[in-house]
Amino acid sequence: MRDGLTLPGPRGAKCWALLARIVRSADPVSRQQLVNELFSEADDPMGALRWSLAELRRRMSMPEALLGNPVVAGFGSDVEIDVDVVGAGILPDPPPRGELLEGIDVQASPAFDTWLLVERQRVAGEVVGVLRKETLRAMSAHDYPRALSLASAMVDTAPLEEGPHVMLIKAFMASGDRVSAHRHVAATEAAFERELGVPPSPALSAAARPAVTPNTAGVSSIATAESLLTAGQAAVVAGASGSGIATLRGAVAAAEGAGDGRLEAACLFELGSSLVHAARGYDDEGAIVLDAAREAATRAGEQEIAAKALAELAYVDVLAARRECAVEGLALAWEVAEPFPRVRAAVASYDAVHLSDWGRLDESLERFDEAIDLCRETGSVRRGIWAMSHASRTAYLAGWLAAAERWAKEAQRQAQSERWTAIRPWPEAWHAHARLAKGESPAAVRSDLESTYALARQLEDPCWEGVAAKAMGLTYVAEGDPMAALPWLDHARTACRRINDSYKWLEAEVQVTDAEVALGVGDRDRAHAHAALALQVAARGDMPLLLVRAEGVLDQLRGAVAQPA
Repeated sequence: MRDGLTLPGPRGAKCWALLARIVRSADPVSRQQLVNELFSEADDPMGALRWSLAELRRRMSMPEALLGNPVVAGFGSDVEIDVDVVGAGILPDPPPRGELLEGIDVQASPAFDTWLLVERQRVAGEVVGVLRKETLRAMSAHDYPRALSLASAMVDTAPLEEGPHVMLIKAFMASGDRVSAHRHVAATEAAFERELGVPPSPALSAAARPAVTPNTAGVSSIATAESLLTAGQAAVVAGASGSGIATLRGAVAAAEGAGDGRLEAACLFELGSSLVHAARGYDDEGAIVLDAAREAATRAGEQEIAAKALAELAYVDVLAARRECAVEGLALAWEVAEPFPRVRAAVASYDAVHLSDWGRLDESLERFDEAIDLCRETGSVRRGIWAMSHASRTAYLAGWLAAAERWAKEAQRQAQSERWTAIRPWPEAWHAHARLAKGESPAAVRSDLESTYALARQLEDPCWEGVAAKAMGLTYVAEGDPMAALPWLDHARTACRRINDSYKWLEAEVQVTDAEVALGVGDRDRAHAHAALALQVAARGDMPLLLVRAEGVLDQLRGAVAQPA
């Protein structure tokens, strides 16, 4: 756009591809690399590159841009690039739809094809993240027409992800359009069955469920909400999450309009937190409720509830690998939680996990030290167990096996003391990883893991089950029997993808592990399929360590094909 007018685009798909390659690269790209990726089949590769760069400069009327070797964009500060705007967390108007270079079919090298796949996933993740953030803001502001427009754009961008559909259905319900909400539930269920062969989770239809306000003759709304809040919290803690969440929904319905802002905020927070932590597949609805809790708490001057809601909202983004949203949310939660050390202990723990998933292992371990100290100082025992469990994972990834084992053992000891059975599979599984890496007997490790896997199945936790099954598979790899590992990795993959709001880092970790083991046994098709899936998840979630491993498998597969017979 210039002076309000749209300029004609450059001629040829290669020019568009070249522009994207230069704009989306963190560092300037050499001319030889651009030739290798995009113009190697041309009669005069360097000449084709020069013509394409000149065509871009001419179309944009920027003679000083795209010069040098390596090529520097050189657009100047007055030029705005749409993907950069979205990457900075700002939503353009109108909202973007479609994918990067949509409709541009480039016959290029395998290296460029991989780069484009990765970038498309990254841009899609950024677009969905900023649309989701703005949809939540519109819902909190009761701007339902805007929320519907943004949620619709999110559905267009990720039509086979359940979360955007949940957001759109909740926006329909909030605007009072129940008919459209139920129609969209039916249409989405049919689309998922047709395209994926599996139905969406119960969270989709639950999003269209209207709130039911409980009535007790002669009892005020405030008294009803308080009693339901207490009962709902007790049920969730006792493990009866279904009935507890239903009771907390009643508490929220009773508290709304009762005139007690603190009570309304507390009910909303407990419901949102329970949807995220106690239920499976309800993170998107939980995020909407938590954002409403934040707004209600802010209005009522309840800063601690607002801080806790912000922390949980950031945690949802961490799980879903919405990297920039998580960075912003964690920073805001840390700032608001300054007067509340217990809340800061939670934020630090979530931040440490986020840094680990992001591949910043040294920073993550430092943050875990801080989080564990905060938990100890504030008496947050269970939060400390949670933090140590995840610190064990990060220490294992960093190669600090003694630290990984130490944290895992301490987390297990304290969990036993607290009788917190539900956390056990996570530290036990990473303890098993560390023991295998130290060279302990795979049979002995597997014997201990059997109870871990059985408990994870009983708890019906897809993350716990997935990591335990993966560890079981690795015991067979360590014994030199990788074929026996493959069924366990099948179990791990199925578990990790069983719900729509799975932990994306673990999903990618299991996929790439499967690809590596399959490559080792010569199953090229399986290795390629799971490396490609891992590549997509890791690219969208900006997980560089997993991205490198997935690319490594694909590179080895290409290299094997290139070898002469």
